[in-house]
Amino acid sequence: MHPASLSSRSPRSSPDLLPILLAVGLWILFAATAMAADLPPYRSLYVDQSAHPDSRSLAAFDLSILSPHAELEMEPVHALGNHCFAHLDIAHFQTGSHAAMLSATRQVSSKPSASDATTRIVDHSDPQWASWVIEALADPAAKKGFDGFVLSFGSEASTPSARVAVLTLAASLRQRYPDKHLLLDLRLGLGSEAATVASGFLALGVYTREGRDGTVDWTPIAETQRLTRLIRTVQMQGMRVMAVDYAAADDRAACREAAQRLSSIGALPFITTPALDGFNLGPLEEASRRVLVLHGWDEKHVGEPAPPAAATATSRLMRQSLEWLGCELDFRTASGPDFLPHDHAFAAVILDSGLVLSTVQQQTLAEWLPSLRAKKIPLLLTGMPWTDGTARQLAMQHLSLGGRAQPASHLAKTNVVAMDSTLLRVNTRITSRSIGFLDLQAPSDARIILALHGRDSMGAEHRFDQAFLASWGGAWIDPIAEAATSQLDVPAFLAQWLGSDHAFPVPDTTTREGRRVFYSHIDSAGFSTPSTLPGFPLCSEVMRDRVLSHCQFPVTVSVCEADVRAWFPGQQADEAPQLEHVARSLFEMPQVQAASASFSRPSQWTAGMDITSTLNERAQTTRHDMPREIAGSMSYIHRRLLPVGKSVNLMLWPSNASPTAEALDYCRSMNVESLPASSSADPLSSVSFHSQRLEPLALRCSFADVRTEAGTASLVKKIDAWSAEPLHAITAAAYAASLRDARHTRILRAAADHWIILNAGDCRTFRLPATVGIPDMARSQGVTGYTVHQGQLYVHTMGKARTELVLSKSKPVQHLHLAECSTTVEFLELTPRRATLQVCALRPVEIVLGGFEPRGLCAYLENGRPYTAHADASGMVRLEIACRSTVSLQSLPPATQAAMR
Repeated sequence: MHPASLSSRSPRSSPDLLPILLAVGLWILFAATAMAADLPPYRSLYVDQSAHPDSRSLAAFDLSILSPHAELEMEPVHALGNHCFAHLDIAHFQTGSHAAMLSATRQVSSKPSASDATTRIVDHSDPQWASWVIEALADPAAKKGFDGFVLSFGSEASTPSARVAVLTLAASLRQRYPDKHLLLDLRLGLGSEAATVASGFLALGVYTREGRDGTVDWTPIAETQRLTRLIRTVQMQGMRVMAVDYAAADDRAACREAAQRLSSIGALPFITTPALDGFNLGPLEEASRRVLVLHGWDEKHVGEPAPPAAATATSRLMRQSLEWLGCELDFRTASGPDFLPHDHAFAAVILDSGLVLSTVQQQTLAEWLPSLRAKKIPLLLTGMPWTDGTARQLAMQHLSLGGRAQPASHLAKTNVVAMDSTLLRVNTRITSRSIGFLDLQAPSDARIILALHGRDSMGAEHRFDQAFLASWGGAWIDPIAEAATSQLDVPAFLAQWLGSDHAFPVPDTTTREGRRVFYSHIDSAGFSTPSTLPGFPLCSEVMRDRVLSHCQFPVTVSVCEADVRAWFPGQQADEAPQLEHVARSLFEMPQVQAASASFSRPSQWTAGMDITSTLNERAQTTRHDMPREIAGSMSYIHRRLLPVGKSVNLMLWPSNASPTAEALDYCRSMNVESLPASSSADPLSSVSFHSQRLEPLALRCSFADVRTEAGTASLVKKIDAWSAEPLHAITAAAYAASLRDARHTRILRAAADHWIILNAGDCRTFRLPATVGIPDMARSQGVTGYTVHQGQLYVHTMGKARTELVLSKSKPVQHLHLAECSTTVEFLELTPRRATLQVCALRPVEIVLGGFEPRGLCAYLENGRPYTAHADASGMVRLEIACRSTVSLQSLPPATQAAMR
């Protein structure tokens, strides 16, 4: 019996019905409570009505409400325990769609929409309407694997008859799909009467709505009051409300206020743009990592093309530090009058020292500065691009700068007048540099890092605040920083410049499982060249017998197909069998991974052109383009050179030509990683293993390096030195994959000290300042442990698509965790007192685990054999286990305590 029918009869007219009515009323109340409890305790909401929702966003949010036509894979979402609901528009269909054909087949009444010629409005009073909704909308969504439905009339007004029809439809859906959840659009006007058929409600546009031209406007007060009353009504019935409001994408303050408004009324909020295309604006705030770098010039203005991004001073001096801080640099050439971005979707802006602007561009840039201050986006000056007097004066006014902001000429004497040693390089003599001296003074409230004083030949005095931090950002203007080395501690200075809002878990590719990453690769150059060693063996044979045979860590070896097949000019046909035999013997070595150095080492990588290098007359190929160089060479290596069980998944670009963007895109389309074949790594003597890890350690060499006895001995010595250090050795392809994954990692702030990290799992380490605390292992998900090095907290993860990191500054509850390991660890179980893990390496594995009781006992099984180890005073246990091991361990109290128990 429907609840509405109960009110038509008076309990006083039929006293015998009173117990029945009370029983029915209690049943309705129980049913409503049961329905509300049936909805899982979702912590986050995501709404995306686009056809291609972002898979990483689906991993981040507990509940995603999507278009029923969305193209997605449900299995990864369900594997994380997340749910997806289909948002069903039960009042409309598009002409020519499957729903339209079923409407015609069932002869469901409909009429054209006044606002869209391709849309028709369905008559909900038609007897076939409910069957049409189930067959045309609900059934296909259920087959796709959606976990529930959201019923909505869209923008159509709701009537009493429509609400009755929706309740009837909802009851049918509950009966047809009892395992699926059901939400109703709150705009339908249904309240407590839906408690027996719905699990909750979706409220769209409670406080804000779409205005003209897609902008955000306030919802009329009367509508807001109606919706909030309905929200309170259904919440009193124990039903949850999911609410969506809108905000401008570049207004972080408005996004936070919108999320707070919805949270204050007890709704689960999601803030997005009116397009409802999945643009996440809160309350899970995505950390902005994009740093805009304006550089170069307009070719029409200067008369020559601007240099590439890699040649800029920003790239050469700051790129490594900025990427270490988690930034992704977006280089933008100052071309044309519309050279500035239209949005403010970046975390910071750098004006490169090589930026050259026309008078109009200078004025445009100066007028753009207040918008950066309003959005609290830090700006870094590395030069003074304003040469026009009017534009320069306007820029100085906006930035509160003093002086003339012009070069001070004919300086007779310069000296340092102020410096902040905390942001200057340690053990560096700070000098006053007269080259590039500007008459420039920082704002009065700025933090001066380095200031110079100068006196010219006429006795006039000038001050140059060369490096400072201000409320709007800062400046570091040193034209000879690269030639004479920087006097600033660049990472520390840039961290202060970015500000506290930039403090988030940074994807770190320098560290894996607590140890510094080490990788090595051998370039193909010299593969077929005879060495000068006795007997004149090939350099590839020397590398195999004298170097690689002693390596106990993974080494990536690249070969060039034309070289191995003796297709280069000067090579003879009888060389090919021996060269292929040597290549096969190399790739049969367990520590060697294969890479391609292209088909012919071309001197250019232009798409759509013949780029193959000169070959001899025996070369049997009809294609000379980029696919032949990359895909063709990899196919040859896989088919002719690799043993069963190995594959080639790395492109090692030849050193004679840098890859173009088209070449990199082609590799990405093949899911193949790539790295440059750089020169040899720095000597071991120049590396400090206890210094800050700005980059991994890498050994990059070529077959030509072992052409002589001296070169062979030097390389063997270097490898022996690396092998003795506490490093984490990985393949070059694994390192390249971690670089790619780090660039695409998304980081969302769920709350203070609470982060959600999304990536492909190839980048498994995340770094924060040690002052933030340590991971709460019991509350975190996908975290295996942590370690602290040089004031940095390195967090180890399981390499899953979604990692939830919760930090705590107080002493956490005792929980086993990984501190460091010489190889990758796969955890099968990780609880406060028990763990099961697996390792696979080329040599015995060193592993350090924490979370034991101080001086406690570690009882473990290694490949089924029992052992014990003792923890130190800090609860750390150090083990050496076999290279292929499954280890199950348990934390036990110290022997004396165990005896007392």
